[in-house]
Amino acid sequence: MATFNVISPSDSRIFVFNATTGKLLNTLGGQPGQGLISAGALLGLTINRQTGDLYVAANITGNILKVQNPESNNPQVSVYATYPTGGGPEDLVFGKDGTLFASDSNLGMVYSIPPGGGSITKVIGPPGSGAQVSDNGLFASPVQGLSPNGIVFSLDWRTLYVANTWSDSVLAFDVDSSGHVTGNGRVFAQNPNPDLEEYPTGFTGLIQPNTKIGPSASTPLNGPDGLALDSTGHIWVASILGDNLTVLDSHGNIVTTFGTSAVTAHGLLNNPAGMTFVGTTVYCSNLGIFTGLAGTPNLPFRIVSFDVGVSGAGGNGNY
Repeated sequence: MATFNVISPSDSRIFVFNATTGKLLNTLGGQPGQGLISAGALLGLTINRQTGDLYVAANITGNILKVQNPESNNPQVSVYATYPTGGGPEDLVFGKDGTLFASDSNLGMVYSIPPGGGSITKVIGPPGSGAQVSDNGLFASPVQGLSPNGIVFSLDWRTLYVANTWSDSVLAFDVDSSGHVTGNGRVFAQNPNPDLEEYPTGFTGLIQPNTKIGPSASTPLNGPDGLALDSTGHIWVASILGDNLTVLDSHGNIVTTFGTSAVTAHGLLNNPAGMTFVGTTVYCSNLGIFTGLAGTPNLPFRIVSFDVGVSGAGGNGNY
């Protein structure tokens, strides 16, 4: 899991834990040769299952990092790809042929990077952006950094799902048999709720005319952030503004939720951002994006686990 301290987003770290015991095995960043990690805030992580290499969305520096031997005392850190000026890496997922897909919530784009790294290709974006496929206006957000967010492929690799945190929606795009995104951007699932668990200090653009602060925000799919996929084809959504994990079926219907808000319901979730499966356990990182700021509860950053009775699909770093 990567940390993102919104108050002072620098000197970042990646923590490697034993999933069974919770023991901290390794800390990346802050050591010689690891300056690319500690240079700025980090977001999405994914693992190449063929090599064991870790890939990191270095949000502030605009780089995607490759970390070889991440569990060793001598990890090798390098730049795998660089975003256009002003870009902000959010989430990462490998396609079936080893192409890495990556979202950019600053410029409203989804890119692809060929196996081995290098130049990025604009895959999905607004009309006029030069992207191969139009987002059909679905990435639009008045607040920078909210869309596109989490990304994941379907079990059959024929659909790419993309989260738009602002519009409380998960979007879908068609993918052909060769792994190329072909278009047909559409809303896959949506459950609008303008309310927030706590006051969004530093992100006041989230406040709409009818926004209320409190437990009314605790609804499924309120602010989709990270996405994951389980072995049954269900899409898991970290609902960052509603403080729950929302599970969607292959038709976009809400199946169930896991967890309750640490802010309003004495639960464990506070702005849940990313998820990964290990066996039948889902591990979730609390981004805590409003935590510790003036006027909000001083809640700790946590890694939360839920035994959910189903395994991950194997992609997006999920085993």
